[in-house]
Amino acid sequence: MAIEKIKCLRIIGTADKLGETAETLVESQCFQPDDPLSFHSDIKMFILVQATNAYGDIMERFYSVIDSENIKCNLTTVPMSGLTDEIAAEIVKLTDKLQDFSDRKYKLSAEIEKCKHTIEQISHFTGLDFPMEKINECRYIKANFGKLPKESFDRMQHYSDNPFVMFFPTSHDDNYYWGLYLAPISDSDDVDRIFSSLYFESSGVLDLNGTPEEFCEEQRKRLPQLEEELGQLNKDLKEYVADNRDKIDLYHSYFTDIERKQLVLSKAVTYNKSFVIVGWVTADKSDDLCKELQSIDTVECTLTNGKSELKHSPPVKLKNNFFTKGFEYYTEMYGLPGYSELDPTGFVALTYTLLFGIMFGDVGHGLMVMLFGFFMKKKKNPLGRILIPCGISGAVFGLVYGSVFGYEHVLDPLYNKLFGFEEKPISVMEPATTNNIIYIAVGIGMVLVTVAMILNIVVSLRKHDIENGVFGNNGLCGLLFYVSVVAALISNMMFGINIANPVYIICLAVIPLAMVFLKEPLGRLCEGKKNWQPESWGGYCVQNFFELFEVLLSYVTNTMSFLRVGAFVLVHAGMMEVVFTLANMASGVGYVAIVVIGNIFVMALEALLVCIQVLRLEFYEMFGRFYSGNGREFKPVTSLSEQ
Repeated sequence: MAIEKIKCLRIIGTADKLGETAETLVESQCFQPDDPLSFHSDIKMFILVQATNAYGDIMERFYSVIDSENIKCNLTTVPMSGLTDEIAAEIVKLTDKLQDFSDRKYKLSAEIEKCKHTIEQISHFTGLDFPMEKINECRYIKANFGKLPKESFDRMQHYSDNPFVMFFPTSHDDNYYWGLYLAPISDSDDVDRIFSSLYFESSGVLDLNGTPEEFCEEQRKRLPQLEEELGQLNKDLKEYVADNRDKIDLYHSYFTDIERKQLVLSKAVTYNKSFVIVGWVTADKSDDLCKELQSIDTVECTLTNGKSELKHSPPVKLKNNFFTKGFEYYTEMYGLPGYSELDPTGFVALTYTLLFGIMFGDVGHGLMVMLFGFFMKKKKNPLGRILIPCGISGAVFGLVYGSVFGYEHVLDPLYNKLFGFEEKPISVMEPATTNNIIYIAVGIGMVLVTVAMILNIVVSLRKHDIENGVFGNNGLCGLLFYVSVVAALISNMMFGINIANPVYIICLAVIPLAMVFLKEPLGRLCEGKKNWQPESWGGYCVQNFFELFEVLLSYVTNTMSFLRVGAFVLVHAGMMEVVFTLANMASGVGYVAIVVIGNIFVMALEALLVCIQVLRLEFYEMFGRFYSGNGREFKPVTSLSEQ
């Protein structure tokens, strides 16, 4: 539950050492370049380095054909000598060969599509049993073949006074009629205009030799030949890629290495005869990198702590243990923490696992989720590392509830042997237990909301944000108000003691709430700002009155939102009770089938819903109080060169 320390590295040297410096930074595998212009106020003399790539055209062609054929490349190490003209010539040969495969595939695919389209179009006229060339030889009559929308075909009755506006259908579907119309040569232009207004679309039937049936048969014989040829070409391409896999990966790695070095160069600036590079490096490797850079003649570098460079948003690298590491997925989903913030991953890991177990309490279902988590982890799905502890938590709470695949009393002998109980101590569906579950759920909400507010106070004071840390609704004053109200409610409801006397209310509720109302001017005043007063007190009071009402409402809604924790405990028991009610209506194989299918359905549905609902509680009810998630990831540029 920590953020790795980052340092800002500023490098200055003569321009002739820029290339060597860039290579050193890339090969260090711990440096992330940044825009140097944002680190300096006077940038008139700075000129951005235009990084050029002598092999840019070759690289573009290589990647173009790789992408077009969806060839997956793997990264591998490349010789330190880098890409040479001889290797570039080999890359050109391989690219030409791949491009030849691609061009032939494209041509064959186009032929196949054309053949299919032709068959589809001409098949509508296969009932015409006479050669098309004979129609073309007619000197007094013009024929036109094509399709007509069904609506247009119905409208042709409006042209009944014209004897030449007649359409002879050969086939049809729900939308079109296919056929032909005939017209004397002398009237063909007028008839063509009428059919054009009816959205008639001509086909290429008249360009055929022979009958449509003969042509379709010819194309049907040609189609499998083309498809077989394309299949063989795909097979040849696959074999060629397999035979040259090492070369393809190596060439891809060469270009990737060049791009990474260019990334550093593109972030450099020059002035006079010198260069400047600014970036970030992890603190544990910063001193070694500085020594290596300063061994280059004329190169000098300075290091500053990330905390002193907060205005430049230092990148963030999370550092968590084996248990919390998997929950970085949720943290990154919301947004990485800023460098001055706390890493909430540990908080998420603990609360998410706990809440999931409470809501998903069943020994059998929990173990199944755990096994599914191992399966997903093996498939390198990030959710796998989350589901494993969640499944274990569900199984543990299942022992507390005494539920195993919905069987509520199968563990009674265990409780009797270990604790001397006749049956399980907690029966979820009993009215008294149900009320306690609801109370406990609300209590959990109170505790977690309080913890979130404490975290906000810590984060805000670390950033010297007095307004939010002390006077904010999630700051010290907001915490004092919330805790005092909660304490008064608990003492009255659980112990029958009324501690909410006038002094208590004024000191612990009214005054803190008034400070929350005045948080902006009070915060500015404490920070020593001269313009601490609002421009208009009247406008400020009206606006903050409604904001304060919203704050009070949020305290209630955020706390009550945790009722879903208790609700899902009851939902699980209720759904499984329905499953066994249905199963008891059957017998033998039917009973087993209903129990198995019911368990699978309940387990899958409930696991999905619980995952979503707990995540909602994390993001909306807790993160919103102390976490902004506006950080950026630390992405060092790494080299593929052999060391």
